[in-house]
Amino acid sequence: MYLLSRRAPHCFALRSKAWGRARTLESAVGVLILLILVATAVGIYFVQRDYNMSRFGITSEQESGGDFLPVGKAETYNTDNLYEKIDGKAPMYQEAGFVKLTTQRFAAKSDSELGFELYIYDMNNAKNAFSVYSRQKRADATDLSDLGAPASPDSLASRGGSVFGYVAGNAICISLGKNYIEMIGSAESNELVDGMKGIAKDLSAKFKPTDKDKIAELGYFPTACGEQGRTEGTVAGSWKLQIDNAFGFDGLTNAYSALYKSGDKTVSIFFSRRKNADEAKTVAKNYYDFLITNGAKAVTVDSEILKSAGASVVDFYGAFEMVFSTGVFVGGVHEADNKQAAEKAAEVLIGRLKEIND
Repeated sequence: MYLLSRRAPHCFALRSKAWGRARTLESAVGVLILLILVATAVGIYFVQRDYNMSRFGITSEQESGGDFLPVGKAETYNTDNLYEKIDGKAPMYQEAGFVKLTTQRFAAKSDSELGFELYIYDMNNAKNAFSVYSRQKRADATDLSDLGAPASPDSLASRGGSVFGYVAGNAICISLGKNYIEMIGSAESNELVDGMKGIAKDLSAKFKPTDKDKIAELGYFPTACGEQGRTEGTVAGSWKLQIDNAFGFDGLTNAYSALYKSGDKTVSIFFSRRKNADEAKTVAKNYYDFLITNGAKAVTVDSEILKSAGASVVDFYGAFEMVFSTGVFVGGVHEADNKQAAEKAAEVLIGRLKEIND
């Protein structure tokens, strides 16, 4: 008992020292973790607030932008925090290949209340950028003609690149190579629109599209209205690209659509290029089955050209849907009010796609 009692204080002293070292080690680890978290937060802050807009061809002088100058610091967002800036629309961008968003505010020298915010979405490639641009294009849009944008399918090859833009109210939107760009003004005014156009020209000069940015498929549509004296044809500027889930059907991907004017009627035509003819036939059949499953009723095809192409026409709650395959293409008409106009447009589209196949 005596020996035990003599040793006990020594044991307790050893344990006390060990506990002390453990507490010291825990404190050191805690401080280290705290420093790492602080450093990460600071890093994120400075990445999100990047003042260097010169990489976009925008300088503090902003000579070509007129009397509008950058205000404050630029901000960047990635796939994880995009919702913080554009809550509600983030999924559409993310599904289309979104990489990064950079934003910057501008204000007029003469009136700090007159300004706009610039949004530059890096969408990874030109097709992704064009998809989000075309799907959000406003009905009151006026196409911009001074950014090098092609005016029609027939001019795409000669104009080259992938530049599309329009102005609508207090906004300018551009599809420029892999970038989708928006400028949203604080008011509707000519001064503001002119300032945004100046920035748009700077951006166009900075992001010069290359051959890889060309969207050749837009040239597959039938000749446009007004081209070669035509009074009917594809409506220039109406092109759209749905990368996934076109018309609610997940089997129809990379679907290009446009309005087609036939007489006094306008219908929406579409096509999707597949890997081979067998896949095109399968996708066309599956899309037809999808329509029937969802309540569409089969309708007799009148056109001999469409019959020979194996086209199917359905009445989908008062609107006509048409689908066919020709070579490696799936094509058709979407939500047409007039069956004759739909069949006529489909005939022209089939003829054009056969030319591409050949």
